[in-house]
Amino acid sequence: MRRVLLVGMLLSAFAVNAQYKLNFKVEGLKDTTVYLLKYLGDKLYYADTTESKGGKASFSKPNYEGGVYAFYTGEGYFEFIMSDQDKVVNIETNKDNFIKYMNVKQSEENQIFYQYVKYIGEMKPKSQKLVEERDALDKKKDKKRIEEINEELNKMDKEVKQFQKDLVKKHEGKLVSKILKMSVDIEIPEGMNDTLKGEYLREHFWDNTDLTDPRLARSPVFGNKVDFYFQKMMHQIPDTIVRHASKMIDQIKDSTDMMKFVLNYVHVNYETSNIMGMDAVYVKMSKLYYCPPVENKAWWYPEENLNDRCEKVASWENLIMGVTAPNLKLADTTEQNWVDIHKLPNAYKVMIFWDPDCGHCKKELPKLKTLYAELKEKNVDIEFIGIGTNLENEKWVKFIKEKELPWINVSDFPDANKNAGKYVYELRVTDYQSLNFRKTYDIFSTPQIYLLDKDNIIIGKRLDANNLARILERRLDITIDYKEDPKDDKKDEPEDH
Repeated sequence: MRRVLLVGMLLSAFAVNAQYKLNFKVEGLKDTTVYLLKYLGDKLYYADTTESKGGKASFSKPNYEGGVYAFYTGEGYFEFIMSDQDKVVNIETNKDNFIKYMNVKQSEENQIFYQYVKYIGEMKPKSQKLVEERDALDKKKDKKRIEEINEELNKMDKEVKQFQKDLVKKHEGKLVSKILKMSVDIEIPEGMNDTLKGEYLREHFWDNTDLTDPRLARSPVFGNKVDFYFQKMMHQIPDTIVRHASKMIDQIKDSTDMMKFVLNYVHVNYETSNIMGMDAVYVKMSKLYYCPPVENKAWWYPEENLNDRCEKVASWENLIMGVTAPNLKLADTTEQNWVDIHKLPNAYKVMIFWDPDCGHCKKELPKLKTLYAELKEKNVDIEFIGIGTNLENEKWVKFIKEKELPWINVSDFPDANKNAGKYVYELRVTDYQSLNFRKTYDIFSTPQIYLLDKDNIIIGKRLDANNLARILERRLDITIDYKEDPKDDKKDEPEDH
């Protein structure tokens, strides 16, 4: 009895520690180095390497993370499922056409996977042929045939979707089933108008995705879904994006590749977005998941990088759209008269941070001067405030005089910086926030242009003259003659939804 029990324990231990064994045979493959690639989202990364001999190649390790992998010959690759439920994989094929000659000898997950792949491969050319026939027909003369083709395509689409649903249901619990289920369409209740349908899809977009299973992040299906969700399904409004993103992320397990992928996606797409105001997403998501560093969800981030990020967020959160702009009290070119920007009475204020040595500033300032003149002619209650960022003021003052810049021009100056206490505490004409305006406004490049309303709320940022004109046209319901050549410029106001 003791011996039987001991043998049972040994077998159990072996099962737990069993090696993954991946065997591939590719007819026509030359002896070469071959690679095992692993998906994270829709990108492939190297996971392992070996040598093929006589068309055969094997990989073996105690553990491979579950997900979609690829066998890469150096010239092409085919995908397969890696699952802890299926640690032995034997696949044979031919280098001339991986899919056509695919034969999964061992691995139930991959037999199911390639059953689906081959079915889709058979249906695709049939539908493509019908589409090509329909596109070649005359819409007036062949109306009946076009309707017949559309009916055939709809029928085919329903068949594909039903095949997909049946396969998912039949193999429920398997990794391949979870991956395929991500592609199953969300069923929308009848009777909804287009607006309600859109909102329903946004709220239920992840219903067919098990966000608690980090293996799904290692598949191109997940990567494509994330991209579609944020780029196509989402109104590009910061608060909307943060609400939906956090609802999704809060369902994901901490310290997983899925958490890493989604947070990185949001980081990369919104930190440097060309759409005005999207930096608010970076700020708000950072405060939720990265800052403070000791309580963050970004387990892969080095501590020093987190500290830098959190310092950046502390600065940026005062500069996002919809907040009160940090006030500046700076001197004009005489270095005697101090201007309190918040106290300027205008309905709109344009803050222009610029440097006389900046080439782009030299191109943009004449455009702003033309726009400023037109706005004044139209009696628009607006003021421009040019803020010189050069540490020495001689060039700045000279440039203002030569170019006859007609608006308020302010900056700091050497004595104010050297004897800051005198101006802050004795004369009480400014404060440290104003004298440190380059840091206050995160000025690392010029020009930087902000538009404020009468309450000093930021309503536009990172603008140029053309964008500024377009925003003012809409807000004031006027026509502004100043225009540049039309261009695809996204630094505009977010959509109003």
